[in-house]
Amino acid sequence: MPCLITMSQKELHRLEVVQKIRDLRLSVVQAAELLGLSRSQVHRLLQAYDRDGP
Repeated sequence: MPCLITMSQKELHRLEVVQKIRDLRLSVVQAAELLGLSRSQVHRLLQAYDRDGP
């Protein structure tokens, strides 16, 4: 059974940026600048992504 997930544009953008970091196409520093977050906050996003998935 397919699962439908609804997310805002902001959440979708964050997911795309996190995936680019994991694909080594973007650095944490670049991601922080794109998202308007600190490097620590981006690292926490990565930890949550690794722990919980997309």
